Amino acid sequence: MDKFKRWSDNQLIEALTKGGISREQAVTYLLNTFIHFVPTMVKKVGISKEQALDAFTDTLIDLIEQVVDGKFKGESKLSSYLYKIFYFKSIDLFRKNKTNRIDYGLQLLENPDSMPTADEEMDLKEQMKQLHKYLNKLGEPCKQILIDWGFWGYSMSEIAERIGLLGSVQAKDTKYRCLKKLRQMMG
Repeated sequence: MDKFKRWSDNQLIEALTKGGISREQAVTYLLNTFIHFVPTMVKKVGISKEQALDAFTDTLIDLIEQVVDGKFKGESKLSSYLYKIFYFKSIDLFRKNKTNRIDYGLQLLENPDSMPTADEEMDLKEQMKQLHKYLNKLGEPCKQILIDWGFWGYSMSEIAERIGLLGSVQAKDTKYRCLKKLRQMMG
């Protein structure tokens, strides 16, 4: 899609759900279009620019997951929904920094199945950091294949084309070997 074209909510939802290059283009559009929320949140909530950028990145990931999982119902504009997620993530960061402690026994909601506890969320963040380290250790092309496949949702034929493999069969074989290496590294 044209870099300067304004995307409708329906186009964004379709692209995010489709995956692959469409998702990547939609995420780039969202990032470029709504990055101005960051300085606004720094002033409004009182967090650092770095914290706001981290929260914004987490917000984009959450937004993608919620759109793909069908949790976004279209009852508001996608930009409003993104802002709301970003605002609450920023408030959480502010509170965490203000108290400089975490109450590990606190349940975030009464329904524990709908949201992770603070312990579970910290464990998940630590696992993501570890996964990132392992992916970096794997090197290329494994890192790119696993991210393209697992995060961006590219098909095996798209991955093969992106990194110069002969076809989807070679991409699948390489992905399998990379996953096997990753599992061995993670022990």
